[in-house]
Amino acid sequence: MADEIQNMQEDNASQKAIVVKNLTKDYHIYSRRGQKLKELLMMGRRDYHDKKRALFDLSFEVDHGECLGVIGDNGTGKSTLLKVLAGTSYPTAGLVEVRGLRSYILDPSTGFNPDLSGRENIIAKCSLMGMAPAQVRELQPKILDFSGIADRIEHPFRTYSTGMQVRLGFAVAIHIPFDVLIVDEVLAVGDFLFQRKCINAIRTFRDQGKTIVVSSHSLSEVSSFCDRLILLNDGQVVMVGQTDQVIKCYVEECEKHYTKIEAPVVHDEVLSPSHQRTEGARIIEVQFLGPGGRPQEEFETGQPMTMRMRFVTDGPLPDPCFRVQFLRNDGLLVQGINNYRQEIHFLNVEGHYEVLLHYPSLNMLGGDYYANVGLWPDEYQSFSAKSPYDAREYKIIVTVRQKREHGGGLAYGESGFTLNKLEEFSPEDG
Repeated sequence: MADEIQNMQEDNASQKAIVVKNLTKDYHIYSRRGQKLKELLMMGRRDYHDKKRALFDLSFEVDHGECLGVIGDNGTGKSTLLKVLAGTSYPTAGLVEVRGLRSYILDPSTGFNPDLSGRENIIAKCSLMGMAPAQVRELQPKILDFSGIADRIEHPFRTYSTGMQVRLGFAVAIHIPFDVLIVDEVLAVGDFLFQRKCINAIRTFRDQGKTIVVSSHSLSEVSSFCDRLILLNDGQVVMVGQTDQVIKCYVEECEKHYTKIEAPVVHDEVLSPSHQRTEGARIIEVQFLGPGGRPQEEFETGQPMTMRMRFVTDGPLPDPCFRVQFLRNDGLLVQGINNYRQEIHFLNVEGHYEVLLHYPSLNMLGGDYYANVGLWPDEYQSFSAKSPYDAREYKIIVTVRQKREHGGGLAYGESGFTLNKLEEFSPEDG
């Protein structure tokens, strides 16, 4: 019985076009020239490299005739995975089986000699793939027609723009015989019309039963022609599944990461007066207050919020400017205000004070925000010169939570849908 189960498993595996089991890929990084040679001469007695793990323990399978998309942020291992599948790079550990003839385009210059002409490169690459000269001559007109660069085909490949290199590379890749096509980010390089041609070609091959693996940052495109997606993060598989489910997971993770501030410089209610301060005034405390006047670090969208700054002056301030800004973790200014913009002026301020800024309904959506708070001589200096009385930038973090009905983006505005049934009308009726 055990033998029968094992045979069934082997039969099922044989039906797969691609089988990846426990794939790990490491790169050796050498900081100086000659270290790789020194390491070889040491015959394993000493290492001169740092190890970079690009892929770790990946396992998945691809059926014959399936189109698999690979998505994830830059640096997550997408290109490394496709190189291993294409056979241009080898795994450090694990098993990778690709059944059938492979064709690939991994980057614009893959497999091309920069000093040869486009036509010479076509002949060389097709010959390397085992094609006879008669077959190459037959395919050349089709390759030139698809690439759209026939007028430059006799020029050296190094004179081609990146877009032209991609055109030629993709045209060659899809016209040589293959069972498995591997494409890395070609949709992000070519112009719009060429992208359409590539996408249509991929759909045609999928309908013909070819196996396709493609990586792309264009979620809308991969969702339109891929049967499944694999999501990578830090060289590991996060999820493999139907396109809509994987995209939902990826977008949610991106939103969490993009609105999260991982390492605040300082996260303390009592602020140090040493940063960006000149004589004139000193900030003692900055707090954000919720309903009831209680200090909070987390707020909800639509909730009232009050910023309270307590400070002491060294002498009389003729007309100070109080500025409050909220910035996203990439430095984008979400909103900011100062009392000068509201035509509010506080004259001859001297002694101990607190200034309050009221937000009746917080309109920022979910995320972490830097709250920059400062006390300046006037509005002009608050934007053009680093001469505040006291200012705190990228020190305080305010977290905002939101409900699903608040929508997406950065700002919240009250809204509501209405659906009205209409009689038939022509466009001319408006």
